[in-house]
Amino acid sequence: MENPHAKHARGSDPSVDRDVTLDVAPGGVVLGRDGGNVDLGTLWVSQRTLVVFYMGGWCPHCQKQLGDLNNAQKQFTDRNVRIIAISADAVADAAAMSSKLTLGFDLYSDPELAVIAKWGVEDFGSHIARPATFIVEPGGAISFRKVNSKPEDRPTVDQLLAALGEPTAKPAAL
Repeated sequence: MENPHAKHARGSDPSVDRDVTLDVAPGGVVLGRDGGNVDLGTLWVSQRTLVVFYMGGWCPHCQKQLGDLNNAQKQFTDRNVRIIAISADAVADAAAMSSKLTLGFDLYSDPELAVIAKWGVEDFGSHIARPATFIVEPGGAISFRKVNSKPEDRPTVDQLLAALGEPTAKPAAL
C-alpha cells in the first residue's frame, strides 16, 4: 500500500530547521477515535506518557512498532506509563489500524500536521510524521527523544523500558 498522503505533498523545504531538542512537550489538539478533540497536554498532567509519532497505517515498520508496544503494554502500565500514537492518518484510518492490530492504547489523528509540526517531526515532502518517540514526564518535561532518520530505525521496547526505569513499587499489604 502506498502512502495516501503523498498526493498532498507540499514542497520540501530543507532550509527549515526542525527543533528536536524541546525541553517541554508542546501539547496541542488532535482527533480521537470518535473524531472529537483531545488536548494532549491533559494526558501528561500527572502521568508519564510515551508519545509515538508514526508515518501511517500503510507503513509496515509502524505496524510492527505499534504491535510490539501493544504486546508489552503491561510492562509500560507497571511503570505507570500511558502509550499514545499520533499520525496524519484520517480518523477512520487510525481507527481501522487500531482495530486491525487490536491495540490497547489510543491512536490519534493530526491530518493537518499542526501538532506534528509543533514537535518538529513533520515530513514536509510527504505530508506525514517522521517516526519519532518521546517520553513525557508528568507536567510535560521530555526525558527521552528519538527522531528517526529511516522508517526502520526505531527504539525497541527494551530500550524504552530501560529509559523508563524499574516498575513502580506497589505498597506492601498490611
